[in-house]
Amino acid sequence: MFKGLLSKLKSNELIQVASVNSLSVFVRLVTGFISSKFTAIFIGPSGMAITGNLVNFSQSLENLSSLGFKNGMIKFVAEYKQDESRFKTIVSSGFIVALSIGFLLGIALFVFAKPLSAFVFNSDQYIYLFKISAFIMPFLTVQVFFVALLNGLKKVKDLVLINIVSYISSAGMIVYLMSINQLKGALLAIVLTPLVLFLSLFLRFNLFLKLCQSISISSVSKAFFLKILSFFSMTLFSGIMMPFIFVVIRNYVINHVGVDEAGYWEGMRKISNYFMLFVYTLFQMYLLPSLSEKNALLKNVVSHFYKMVLPIVLICFLVIYLLKVFIIKLVLTDAFLPMQELFLWQLIGDFFRIMFLTISYQFLAKRMVGLYMVCEAIYMLLIYFLSIYFIDNFGLVGVVKAHALSCFIYLFVLLFVFRKTLFTPQVSTIHEADEKE
Repeated sequence: MFKGLLSKLKSNELIQVASVNSLSVFVRLVTGFISSKFTAIFIGPSGMAITGNLVNFSQSLENLSSLGFKNGMIKFVAEYKQDESRFKTIVSSGFIVALSIGFLLGIALFVFAKPLSAFVFNSDQYIYLFKISAFIMPFLTVQVFFVALLNGLKKVKDLVLINIVSYISSAGMIVYLMSINQLKGALLAIVLTPLVLFLSLFLRFNLFLKLCQSISISSVSKAFFLKILSFFSMTLFSGIMMPFIFVVIRNYVINHVGVDEAGYWEGMRKISNYFMLFVYTLFQMYLLPSLSEKNALLKNVVSHFYKMVLPIVLICFLVIYLLKVFIIKLVLTDAFLPMQELFLWQLIGDFFRIMFLTISYQFLAKRMVGLYMVCEAIYMLLIYFLSIYFIDNFGLVGVVKAHALSCFIYLFVLLFVFRKTLFTPQVSTIHEADEKE
């Protein structure tokens, strides 16, 4: 019986991806802890609030630079990787457009560096950061493109190796630059990180070269551009607007509660991101490719994912809450201890977030553009207006209460939207072999 269970676990694709990816997540956690620790030591809560705005802007920039290609490439490559002609068309078209977007965004960043600095920092003394980003943009788009390509091909081991080296290199750069020039060093490290990620691709030079051989100008397809436009619309909403909303909310906290308090919230978000890493990477490496496969049923994929992941997440969140003081001291410093009041509502919100993200990937897998944009607009309005209202009434803890309530409401919105798919009995096709063994 035990051997049969062990054999079943070994043959389970989700377990395989999780086990291989666990090393990458562990390294990212360790390097993230090191980066956060030195950030807390060198620049404190107020500095962390300022770097948080640049991090959110960089996230928007990365999503915009891919023009939606990250999720689009994962879907189309997973769907057509066995069709050599279509695969070549996807790779060629994706690369040419991604590179073009990189140059166009670089020009835009350089030209609008001053107003962008004013928006992100309320100051024009950081214009140089945006001009540096302008020159790095083409490298960023190429890196995003190839990582998406590897995700779609399910080259998990290659991705793990690339990720591990890039995490270590980025953390080393952050610590070094902060030790030299504190806040300015931290900001410069954030801007230079995409270049480090690009250079890490050369660790798998042979694979990189092989994929480059699939690129051909003659294979570029207008039809592919039209298909990918739907993913751009999705990215515009979730990947670009959401980080900007967080910048606005953080500035609201700074102006109405305090800059240190904004730093506590950013510290909470950093810790949250660390323990959410494993789930997020499973979304990219397993969930989206699985939902994109032709015979995949949302009900079966979601059910399988919930059964395998949610019990573990619940136990981990309970441990994190009980050890919150220890975690704050370990990852940050004693100066961040006031943020322990944020843990409960942040964890509750993150649990509901995992649940709704699992369902929402169906939007990307099936390119349900209009419905996706409506639902995302609802979520963004919830998070923004609830945050403002709760901050005014509860202070800093209001921002995490808003997070929890927004995720809870949005989960039920998605359950209603996909009620027929999720709750109507269907014949199982995916993971059927796993369940019958």
